Amino acid sequence: MDLWKSVREIEEDVVAYRRHIHENPELSLKEFDTADFVESVLKKIEGIDSIRRISPTGILAEVRGRKQGEGRCIALRGDMDALPGDEMADVPFKSKRPGVVHSCGHDVHTALLLGAVRILARHRGEFAGTVKFFFQPAEEVLGGAIQFLGAGALENPKVDAAVGIHVFSDHDAGIISSRKGPMLAGADGLTIEVKGCQSHAAHPHTGRDAVVIAGQVIGALQTISSRFVAPTDPVVVTIGQINGGIARNIIAGSVTLEGTIRTVKPETRDRVHRELEKMVPALAEAMGGSAVVEIQRGTPPLICDDGLVDRLQAVTEKLLGKDRYVSLPDPSMGGEDFAFIMEKVPGLFIRLGVKRPGGPVTPGHSVDFFADESAIAPGLAVFAGTALDFLGVPLE
Repeated sequence: MDLWKSVREIEEDVVAYRRHIHENPELSLKEFDTADFVESVLKKIEGIDSIRRISPTGILAEVRGRKQGEGRCIALRGDMDALPGDEMADVPFKSKRPGVVHSCGHDVHTALLLGAVRILARHRGEFAGTVKFFFQPAEEVLGGAIQFLGAGALENPKVDAAVGIHVFSDHDAGIISSRKGPMLAGADGLTIEVKGCQSHAAHPHTGRDAVVIAGQVIGALQTISSRFVAPTDPVVVTIGQINGGIARNIIAGSVTLEGTIRTVKPETRDRVHRELEKMVPALAEAMGGSAVVEIQRGTPPLICDDGLVDRLQAVTEKLLGKDRYVSLPDPSMGGEDFAFIMEKVPGLFIRLGVKRPGGPVTPGHSVDFFADESAIAPGLAVFAGTALDFLGVPLE
């Protein structure tokens, strides 16, 4: 099949989808207008077998192949939520909603998924099997992927592979990248309650200073990555917030530390949790206080299937050229809730470069974030092409 012909025929529509969603951003779990828009587009596409809401703002669509045979099932995911902030990028389709902005590119992801639905539905006669499309809310608060798992979206038929795509502002528009094995870190929350004994600041020996204990705890936390885990196994333990004390002349009786734990291997994740839960209370007790460690398990590490990464590289080089695929050398310590899906089935996460060639890097989650629309056509070709290739459709 001539995939590029199908892409070019709908490219303007996909760009228009992106601009509409970009102008009308909505925060996590509030994507009501976005979901209504997505549903309205889906209902106009010939060849979709089912469209259903799996939550107030989550949509699952299916296209079943018409070719003889059982075939396989692949899921494609695009997230829809935006972030707090005011847009500073100079574009004619700026956010119309003060305080909300698509500064992470989810507008691009949703538009690409709508385009993929159109392409797969149009070519449904060329494959057997099923394609499921996950229009996902709440990625930024790590709650959307779990909605699809809870709704049984990986079953009936059983999903054999899952593919997600995300913009990447470090690479020029249209560059495709991924990596085998761990690609993104597991992201867990960390809360430590340190207890001491309040006293007069002029007489510290009559109390137990929770601030001093907390300081020792923060320093000791850095030994988790440097002394308990191999140097080749990335681990980050960060304390981002400290709250404690009531006055400058009072020894603090309690301090709360809030942070995050990042790991790229499931077994390392479990070990780090165990070491934290042993080390911190023991250290606090040795200093005359106490500490309670609470770990909020967030997203697991996102680990790409080797065979699917090979498939992505082959598809990219066939459709875009050999210089358009980049193998990422290292995992990122950022988290991604698509990892909940990839924990259950073999998965692939695609990075789509969106930096304007020759322009500056505009990091995701910044008010200056900008995604160059010249990335949309190659991104759509590879996104849809990877699914078609998985289903056995020869690409031209």
